[in-house]
Amino acid sequence: MIYAGLDVGTSGCKLVAYDLEGQEIFSASRRYQETGSGGHRELSPALVLEKVKETLRETGECCPQPIRALAVASIGETVVCLDKEDRPLMNAMLTGDSRGIPETERLIREKGAEYIFQITGLPPNELYSLPKWMWINENTEVFSSTEKILFFEDYVGYVLTGQRKVSYFSAARSLAFDITKKQWCPELLAMAGIREEQMSEPTAPFTVIGEILPQMAKELHLPSDLKIVVGGHDQSCAAFGSGLSGMSTGECGMGTCEFMFLMLPGPRMTPYMMENDFTCIPYLLPDTFLTSLEITTCGILKNWARDTIFRDVREECEREGKNFFAVMEERAAGVNTEVLLLPQFGSCGNPDLSMDARGTIAGLSIHTKPEELYRGILEGMAFQNYLAYERLAPLGTAMETITATGGGAASPLTLQIRADVFNKKVITLRNDESGTLGCMMMAAVADGAYQSPLEAFGRAVKIREEYFPDQERHGYYMEKYKKYKKLYELMHDFK
Repeated sequence: MIYAGLDVGTSGCKLVAYDLEGQEIFSASRRYQETGSGGHRELSPALVLEKVKETLRETGECCPQPIRALAVASIGETVVCLDKEDRPLMNAMLTGDSRGIPETERLIREKGAEYIFQITGLPPNELYSLPKWMWINENTEVFSSTEKILFFEDYVGYVLTGQRKVSYFSAARSLAFDITKKQWCPELLAMAGIREEQMSEPTAPFTVIGEILPQMAKELHLPSDLKIVVGGHDQSCAAFGSGLSGMSTGECGMGTCEFMFLMLPGPRMTPYMMENDFTCIPYLLPDTFLTSLEITTCGILKNWARDTIFRDVREECEREGKNFFAVMEERAAGVNTEVLLLPQFGSCGNPDLSMDARGTIAGLSIHTKPEELYRGILEGMAFQNYLAYERLAPLGTAMETITATGGGAASPLTLQIRADVFNKKVITLRNDESGTLGCMMMAAVADGAYQSPLEAFGRAVKIREEYFPDQERHGYYMEKYKKYKKLYELMHDFK
């Protein structure tokens, strides 16, 4: 038997089918492009659905074995608004979209930040869905014609099964979901003029939504008895796919953005957490909660640098048929640099979430080389992550090992820098796609192929490489980190 995970991301979608030992059997993917300018970042729901269907159709036609069940992971916070004929009414606003800042301020004035945090486990911020929904309600007529509001997870599930069910984990990224009662908060939805019936039904993990609709099975050449299982927010699914099961390990998903998930000693919704923009969200394992440390510009910052300040190097690599990032990794591997970079290029993660921040590059001279700038970017992301982790320590977290997943985990230099900065072992996994692996495991648990999540971890999650901290480099980085903190305090709120 094989099971699959489908990951619907910011820049593309990918399906991977696995056996129960976590061995990849088949994969298919498609790319798409976000649009927008002036702080607006959007995706076309119609384009995303088209590419998802192409991916599923290729799977149905080419996968060597029939898939028994699949679950869907998707980008957080971003929703699709459908009319009565299931037509999208507007582009989906992505997490980094700057709309919703004044609405967040109004939310706090009218409801109180602590009150919202106690219900949702999220410090009020324009990062999340509700302020963007408020912007839509106050600046467009979309909601007056909206029949259904869906995250991409339940949008795909709805198209495939006709059932509207959403995971707790996607719902929990909305700023309108009660994480204790596991239900929508009508009072918060009303702030955006939304009725509870417009939202999908919040559903527990490891639940089968239903079997694929006959017409969809025929259109996509998929098995007529294919089961669709509740998935979740892509980063939560990646945490599950990395084997996160206790407090000793943190999972760091390195993609367009970067999330580090750590397990909390229990539900924590304290003023200290709120002050530092730390979240408390339900996890897949019973009675467990996670908190997250986020860098909102990770892979996207590296791509920006490649296409702007390193454009000459990129073009040289293209002429010679070389991979730009591999070349820069090699050049920067043995470099020490005075460059300090704050990675808030348009938005900022923990401990000061903002969708309207500005980055800083300091420590330059006329002798600074491209590889120093490149290393400065990697170090800046590590320092920012460490700053947030340092702030998290009073909550009683006990991380000993970092499991790195996502595209950024393919960079040995990135991983060694993290090990040296955090002074902790960093591991990578045999499966590069922990989000799809997590979804596969959820689907297989729901179908009874695994007796428990712990069995899934033991059979499917396997270590590939380990990176150990260098004590001399750790000392060097702690001295440099002192300068980073000073720069951060001076410049992180610069506009």
